[in-house]
Amino acid sequence: MTLRHLRAMALPPALAAAFLFSPHAVAQDDPDVVADPDRGRVVYQRIGYCVTCHGWAGDGKSGISMHAPVGANLRESLLDAEALAGVIQCGIPGTGMPYHDSAAYRDDRCYGQVMADFEGEKPPVRGKTFREKQLADLVAYLQAHVVGLGAPNYDECADYFGTSAVKACAYLKTN
Repeated sequence: MTLRHLRAMALPPALAAAFLFSPHAVAQDDPDVVADPDRGRVVYQRIGYCVTCHGWAGDGKSGISMHAPVGANLRESLLDAEALAGVIQCGIPGTGMPYHDSAAYRDDRCYGQVMADFEGEKPPVRGKTFREKQLADLVAYLQAHVVGLGAPNYDECADYFGTSAVKACAYLKTN
């Protein structure tokens, strides 16, 4: 991953450099963990509530909650699986992106920082803790259905919403 990739996800320069040059937790430490994108969709929708900020399409605007911060456009992300997992586990301090690793900021696994480093600043936001399998499933879902796909279309929307697609996805229909 390069600094350009990290800028694409709007990390502040100092944090981008810390991400690049320090060890951080990775998605699959266990080679026996098999990632399931369908289970990852459940993590995205109902466990991590990623959809609240990133929207159903992962573009940071499609169907987000008006009470939540606007998330990054994951469809334009250049991050690979390891980098996605690192951001999910460590969050992005100073933003609404929460961390989902229960040990994040207890040691220096996240950007080389611990919680005490944020004294006087807004500390990283804690999200729901993901098990290793949930993290792997979420990353697989993002890679299969979100990252690199460009603007969302009706077929993707219909796949996401299923039986309620007619109403939910009508705005994407082209006549």
